[in-house]
Amino acid sequence: MIARYGSTEMVNIINYIGVKQNNRSIKDFITGKSLKWWWDPSVMKQLQVWSGFFPPTQKHIETFCDLMLEDTQQVDILGSWLHEERHLAQGLSRAKRIMLEDLEPFFCSNPWTKALEGKKVLVVHPFVSTIEKQYKKRDLLFDNNLLPEFDLKTIKAVQSVAGTETEFKDWFEALEYMKQQIDATDYDICIIGCGAYGFPLAAHVKRSGKKAIHMAGATQLLFGIIGKRWEDYIVFPYMNLFNEHWVRPGENEKPKNANVVEGACYW
Repeated sequence: MIARYGSTEMVNIINYIGVKQNNRSIKDFITGKSLKWWWDPSVMKQLQVWSGFFPPTQKHIETFCDLMLEDTQQVDILGSWLHEERHLAQGLSRAKRIMLEDLEPFFCSNPWTKALEGKKVLVVHPFVSTIEKQYKKRDLLFDNNLLPEFDLKTIKAVQSVAGTETEFKDWFEALEYMKQQIDATDYDICIIGCGAYGFPLAAHVKRSGKKAIHMAGATQLLFGIIGKRWEDYIVFPYMNLFNEHWVRPGENEKPKNANVVEGACYW
């Protein structure tokens, strides 16, 4: 399992750890020796709006955090970028850490995506319609055969960011639905990008004896799909990747309230 944490998921995990530690020393909190021992409503709401978790109740989020901590033990390679990861050191004791940017193949002389050639590759993502269309012109998206020929299979991820309503009673039911879809698919490698669902789905794939790569948001770039986040990025030159064959997600793949998700960063 190759994975990364989302910042919103991480702040909820850290909040949960602080609540469970129950160190109520104001002095320790001010001096950075302890974490918050109370739930932060803004953090809980952000998990719903930005990452698609629902309903954002304390009980549900505590169960989610327990799941994330359990699934952390499945990580083999971590795309590391958050200093809060130090609080998960025990669960990550067997994981190899790399820079988050090294998880993305776009600026590597020998991109890991070349290993996908000839494989059955399952992609779990909300933008599967655009992904399938873009893959048909894969030769036009990148200059260096970054996207080789493989047997592409897709599962449309449940889209619940921005408060989008779904047919499921809660996030856990939606997660189980996607697990069942994955299990019913014949694949070698699963690439995942679908908000709060991504990390647990990757752990499920590993437990099934298959390979999982949780690329999260950057998954769409692999198929030449532009998002505002990467247009505005100043650390790495994502703009240099774009060409006339890149597109935005389809309008049918854009939630009604997409702007509340970091200014519609994926669209």
